[in-house]
Amino acid sequence: MNYDAHMLLWENAHIKVKHIECVVNTSVQKNEVMKYSSLLIITVGEADIIIGDRPYQVQRFSIFHIGKSQTLHIQPHKPMNYFLIHYKGEVLYTDTFMQHIHMQYQPFQTHFSCIPANPIVIQKLLQDMFSKWQTGSTHEHLFIKASFYELIYRVFQELAEGQGKPHEMDKVELARFYLEEHVQEPLSIQTLADSLQISTRHLLRVFKERFGIGPQMYLQQLKIQRAKQYLIDNEFDIKEIALSLGYEDEYYFSRAFKKETSMAPSIFRLKYTATMSELAITNENHFQYNKNQLEQAKRLKIGENEIMMKKMFNHIKTPFLLSLLVLLAACGEDTKQQAEDNASEPKTAQSDTRIVTDDSGREVEIPVKAQRIVTDWYLGQILALDVVPVGAVVANLDYAAFLKPYYQDGEITNIGTDGNASLEKILELQPDLIITWNPEDVEKYEKIAPTIVFSDTAYQSATDEVKAMGEFLGRQEEADAFVKDFENRVTQAQEKINAAIPEGATFTIFDLFEKNATVVGNTSVSGGRALYQILGVKPQEKIQELFDTKESNGGRYDVSYEVVGDYVGDYVFVINFFNKDGQLPPTWTNLDVVKNNQIIPLEAEYYFASDPLSGLHQAEDLAEKIVAFTKSQEK
Repeated sequence: MNYDAHMLLWENAHIKVKHIECVVNTSVQKNEVMKYSSLLIITVGEADIIIGDRPYQVQRFSIFHIGKSQTLHIQPHKPMNYFLIHYKGEVLYTDTFMQHIHMQYQPFQTHFSCIPANPIVIQKLLQDMFSKWQTGSTHEHLFIKASFYELIYRVFQELAEGQGKPHEMDKVELARFYLEEHVQEPLSIQTLADSLQISTRHLLRVFKERFGIGPQMYLQQLKIQRAKQYLIDNEFDIKEIALSLGYEDEYYFSRAFKKETSMAPSIFRLKYTATMSELAITNENHFQYNKNQLEQAKRLKIGENEIMMKKMFNHIKTPFLLSLLVLLAACGEDTKQQAEDNASEPKTAQSDTRIVTDDSGREVEIPVKAQRIVTDWYLGQILALDVVPVGAVVANLDYAAFLKPYYQDGEITNIGTDGNASLEKILELQPDLIITWNPEDVEKYEKIAPTIVFSDTAYQSATDEVKAMGEFLGRQEEADAFVKDFENRVTQAQEKINAAIPEGATFTIFDLFEKNATVVGNTSVSGGRALYQILGVKPQEKIQELFDTKESNGGRYDVSYEVVGDYVGDYVFVINFFNKDGQLPPTWTNLDVVKNNQIIPLEAEYYFASDPLSGLHQAEDLAEKIVAFTKSQEK
């Protein structure tokens, strides 16, 4: 987690505390969807906590930040005390740099946790906040706001200085979640352990301690449990059930089922479907399919219906078929006459709308070819199709300099500068389509115009993004033309680089902060996507290790200045968004590449955006810089 960026955002945040709960000595389970962003502080007791899809086992004083609309589940094991502080936050700023940071790090939605080293001070602060909250007076609420900022400060201070530690997720519960969601797949204990970053021996031991059996046996029991419900539902034959649960064939499934239940699947079905048919079906009797299994069940149902239709058709007698053919012939004459009558009538215009499924899974009716488009983020993907939207957020205009040749001044209206798009400005533009990155904004945008959610993370490559946007906007031909030009120009840039550098040369992009450096990731802004994904150059060895084993933080990997030299490649690019006027430590300034002026600077205004259009120009610019740098080193 980039603590510098988050603390900068919180420094410029306006907070309104909406409610404070103090729950004491409770063993009651809690399930809630957060109406606001919230802080959960557990001060006493033990419990299983699930935040979204992140499970935790809490046994001591712990702090969790929960984003708006995320789910919270608390299952106490021992009586517990906790505080739950609900708040509404907004980042206030006047420049686009802060807006970019806000959009990238989303401080009020980002999940983080802390086991503080100094819980006594935080406990006292929480007690004072709740005591003041109960009074309800205005001046006491000012104290609450000040205390809330102090609470956030103390959490980030402990995390940044390494005194407090992030709370580890419950890896045993994560393993169970995985088995529940992949019940139809073969299980590799080694792969599961590797994904949890623990040894297979440790996984087997802790899983058995928790559930009394190992993962393989747990998975087998899950399969049998699901099989029982499929059999009771009586919708699929035994072979279909076997295949849907990952068994090689129905014979192996039958043996496994009989071993667990002492009953063949066919006998189980006869016994229990007869009993179930006498019972009223309620919601409690319904089997809870997960998403993958539901789709599997639908496919099986369709296949079964086709088989049933074929069987039924084979039993139709020949005389009936002859009668049916005579009837169809008569209907054909009527249809032919109706078609001739319709031909003399004037044709109506084809529908100018169509139904699409956006990247959040919503079905939306949108124009076949939208003309007045507004977007709060995806300017580059739209401009790549030779379409100029009527409105976009100012951040996309100021820190995406490579995009400026694709539109004229005044063509794009700024729809927001304070972190939120202005609904009034959007309404004035009379858009026929709104494209957003944030599913939470759909409800308010849809009151103005049809709205789709677009997610660049849903696509494998830059060209896939453009093709997808072309499908949404009805500009498939323009998308194909861009992709062809993109691939040709990237090939030329790659040839320039290959002719200038030695074989096996490695590359690094650093983004500098005050307290630490960051290594730019291979799908990141700051040129990472252009260098590694589009141009396909080789990362430095330890950087490749980061890509393979670590999850990036906002597209970057934090590295201490003490070890920054371990990540220096043969070619080093440096971009400096966050420490333009700051002093850099000797561990940076004493690096040979710095002392010998062998770094290649990247201009901030050209290297923040990572859309396909900016990425193409960044790739070409990087190629030119590499060639120029190589020539300068030969002198």
